[in-house]
Amino acid sequence: MKKVISILMLCGACISFYIGAGFATMQEVVQYEASYGSLFWVVILVVACIYVYTNISFATNGNRLNLKRGGDIYKTYCSVLGKKFGEYASKFFDVFSALFCYMSFVVMCGGASATASQQWNFPNGLGAVILTVAVICTVVFGLEGILNALSKIGPVIIVMILIVSLLTAITGAGNISANIQLIDAGTYSDVMKQVGNGNPFLSGASYGGFVILWFAAFLAEIGAKNKLEDVNIGTILSAIFIFGTAAVCCIALIGHIESTAGADIPALVLANQISPILAQAFAIIICAGIYTSAVPLLWTGVRSIAKEGNTKYKITTILAGILGCMIACFVPYKGLINVLYGLNGYLGFLLVLFMVIYDIKTKMSKNIKGKCVRK
Repeated sequence: MKKVISILMLCGACISFYIGAGFATMQEVVQYEASYGSLFWVVILVVACIYVYTNISFATNGNRLNLKRGGDIYKTYCSVLGKKFGEYASKFFDVFSALFCYMSFVVMCGGASATASQQWNFPNGLGAVILTVAVICTVVFGLEGILNALSKIGPVIIVMILIVSLLTAITGAGNISANIQLIDAGTYSDVMKQVGNGNPFLSGASYGGFVILWFAAFLAEIGAKNKLEDVNIGTILSAIFIFGTAAVCCIALIGHIESTAGADIPALVLANQISPILAQAFAIIICAGIYTSAVPLLWTGVRSIAKEGNTKYKITTILAGILGCMIACFVPYKGLINVLYGLNGYLGFLLVLFMVIYDIKTKMSKNIKGKCVRK
């Protein structure tokens, strides 16, 4: 029973981390996946493969090397470039990923602001302020406190997203075939931003790339502090829930593409079609999803420059949270997702190449060592 609980907690934490502002609002589902019409499944497949491989690799190497700080995982993978270049590359990825995670936290603040304004007519920025206060109060407790918070919220969020998506997929089923043709013909290209310039493999690589930079330090440190088998099983389970739900979301969005293509919060458009009361409840779920991603993102950025528990860590958390909130209040939410996630996703995918080379080399060296022993 203890093992099952551990696996479910880790699965819930991964789901919570992944489902942030972009996924919960379905804005990133529109830009990365649904915008490809008949080829949306290609994007999902590419992202799912990247997600499973990279997260298992992060956790496995973090556990094997007993990393004290998750960001040190970049030294491991960049070592394939040699000592000198590997050191430069690892420092770059360490700094860049921490900055990217922090800027992704800014995106979460923007998502909270947009959701609160669209659903409840809150003044611009108020949603971001409320989120920032909640995130700062959680991050100051460190990694263990974060895991406890995320593991309980993630499954609830994914179930609610799945319910709304299933119901609206059914009501829009009759429009799916015709709407796919319209999307493929570029009818909605003027209002629906698309990552990847028309190439679903590039979109999947970009999407997987920014997810890598989210999860690298986080899962490497979790892998070092937990039983590896539990972490890996939890990761695979989370992938099934996340990408199964993403596929249903795409079908629902395509079925109602005339009203979701240009919306800031497509998920609320779908929920309102079912019931205004459900939309109110779902807006709260979206905010919860934003919160569960914002917490580890801010933690990753702060953890790169401060050790958990000390005064510097707490002060940095507060100041970084306030600054991110201020940025989100002045930069449009939809623009943040398209530019930040798209450009940085490709760089994150470059890390996959280093990971594959490193994992193959270490696996080969183990096999060689094993053969020598048997001789």
